[in-house]
Amino acid sequence: MSLAAEVVSGFFLLKSLHLVLQDEKMSCRRSVCILICVFCFCSALGDAKHTFSIQELTVSPKDLKDCGEQNKLCVKLDDDCLSTSSDGALQVPRTPENFLNTSCHYLIQEESLTCRWIQTNHIRSQTTNSFILSQAKDFCYPTTILKIYSTFNLTIKTKNVMSLKEQFSDVYLVSIQDIIQAPRPLITFVNVTDSSINVTWAIRKEPVTKCKIRYKCLNTESWTETADLPSSVESQFVIKGLQAFSEYHLRVSCSHGFGRWSDWSDETRVKTSESLPSAALSLSYYVNSDENSRIRQLVLLWKALDVRDARGLIRGYEVSYKPIRQPSLKKTINTTHIKVIVPVRSEEYEVSVCAFNSVGCSAHRRITLDTSHTHDVPAVKSLWVYSDDFSLWVSWEHEFTALNVSEFAIEWSAMTDREHRRWERVPGSTFTVRLPGIEAKQTYIISVFPIYESLCGPPASISADLQHGALLDLVRFRLLYVSSSSVAVQWTWQEAEPSISVLQYRLVLNGPLETQTLTVFPNKQQHLFLQLHPNTRYSIHVQGETTAGNFSKASLDISTLLLDYDEMLRFAVPVLLLLLVFGIFSILTRTMCREYFFPFIANPRYSLIGRWLLDPHLQGTGSIYTLKLDHVFLPEKSIIQLEHRSSLSDHEDVIPLKICASAEYTAVENTLTPSGLPEYVDSPSLPESSGYVQTG
Repeated sequence: MSLAAEVVSGFFLLKSLHLVLQDEKMSCRRSVCILICVFCFCSALGDAKHTFSIQELTVSPKDLKDCGEQNKLCVKLDDDCLSTSSDGALQVPRTPENFLNTSCHYLIQEESLTCRWIQTNHIRSQTTNSFILSQAKDFCYPTTILKIYSTFNLTIKTKNVMSLKEQFSDVYLVSIQDIIQAPRPLITFVNVTDSSINVTWAIRKEPVTKCKIRYKCLNTESWTETADLPSSVESQFVIKGLQAFSEYHLRVSCSHGFGRWSDWSDETRVKTSESLPSAALSLSYYVNSDENSRIRQLVLLWKALDVRDARGLIRGYEVSYKPIRQPSLKKTINTTHIKVIVPVRSEEYEVSVCAFNSVGCSAHRRITLDTSHTHDVPAVKSLWVYSDDFSLWVSWEHEFTALNVSEFAIEWSAMTDREHRRWERVPGSTFTVRLPGIEAKQTYIISVFPIYESLCGPPASISADLQHGALLDLVRFRLLYVSSSSVAVQWTWQEAEPSISVLQYRLVLNGPLETQTLTVFPNKQQHLFLQLHPNTRYSIHVQGETTAGNFSKASLDISTLLLDYDEMLRFAVPVLLLLLVFGIFSILTRTMCREYFFPFIANPRYSLIGRWLLDPHLQGTGSIYTLKLDHVFLPEKSIIQLEHRSSLSDHEDVIPLKICASAEYTAVENTLTPSGLPEYVDSPSLPESSGYVQTG
């Protein structure tokens, strides 16, 4: 805040306070609160006006002047020749609180005095600085005051350029011998090996008696300092026990054996040379088999060596594999990738892998495996990718099995450059990782491998870019099945560029009494909601989550059934069986009871022939008629109709009779039954020599 702005703000505040205090209705408590606020504001305003700046001033004998009659003073400016007391001290008002952390040092080579301090001011403005040197007993001569064995009083003076206000520091007693600082050394030559650095440095003009070196490895914060080293005009020292192929920062400082150490030399950066890799690779594998073919694919995956273990720039990997039963079929592959796929047969193999740099090859990692056996390391599930506009974030899930995953390997590469693959390893307890180095307008293929020691699971892959995240869209959301207590829905994942970047998709079921929510991923294409209420209406939504909020992707309105088909069958089948058994039992019971307890007795009154036979008015003529059938062919069943022409009375009709002859029985009936139809009586078949005899 500038001084003008502070003044204006204070003026308006006081003006407002004055108007408020003039209000007769204002209470005493309100006045006290306003006064407290004004006090706090002024205190804060006062604190805010203090500024800090680092000041430095260097003087040499040629910069100093004497003050004529005041022969105990040596000054840098003529205006600094002020009156002094008997002890040589200036008689001026001092403000030591404005001069903080003051320190001085003396350079023998330049015969110069340099002081540094922190200057505090109420406002930020430009100032000029000067030194006033005084002695209590001896005269002050500009040419001799800055010698090795000199002692004097030092006062620092600052003057504001705009307000011309002067400030004087406290009096500092300075002994040149105590503040002598050795000259700054210069590193002239550096020679490196794979584990050491030979440093050579030089001192200009003034010799020094001891030096020390400090160094640190790149990307580390702490420095390592050597012990004091005897030194001369040109010295050297060998730093041992360093890491191969590592960058180090070096600095040197020296001392005369008294006074102060010199400033550290300019920083020198140097890199140690390469050496043989010190560790073997960590190798994992899995077998990708085809049931219809004896040829299988062996996928070998290893972890790149750490910089400390690589001890140089890894230029490639050497992969060898051979059948144990046929060692002559050994094959060797050189590659720059950390994953290779080789065709193998269903038998035992020996595989070895090593990394090599310009010096040589690392120790070989050898494993023996049987490609006819597969191992149960399941692939990761729920793989998804989302974008934060600067990088891609990959998340996944993994089920815990007997083979607990020790780490995950993430591979990604651009669609336009599949040869340039990048890798990341994370511990087995990590399920989210950020992929660095993602470029805009590039589509990437991302794969995640679960690893358990020397075993590796099959990868789960997904495509994504920085604009959309995962290049998958959820489509064709539909109802699959509904019952009284459950609902099944199904959907399809389609490769597409969604309109917005989706963090994740959620499936939400809303009902009158409950809500169920779950996150869906590409490995899941249907879901069954259980424990629902019968004959209840539900709504199911697919919601997408973004950084700006949620949106509805698709929805379904459904109603659960009152009864399931299975439930109806479970209810209807026993009832029908019970009714059937009861019916059969009733029929059998009725038949048996009637047969044994109520047998059927024919009643002739209900038969037309019976009534005719029982009619007392019918009388025979006493004549016997015989029907001769000697030469007449009769079928197996025949009907013979007899008509009796004699009338019983004047009002009665003739009642014809029919005799039905068959091989089983014979029957006679009246042709005029009450229903108007003749009654047939079956008679047994008559042989050719038989005849029919009626006796009336």
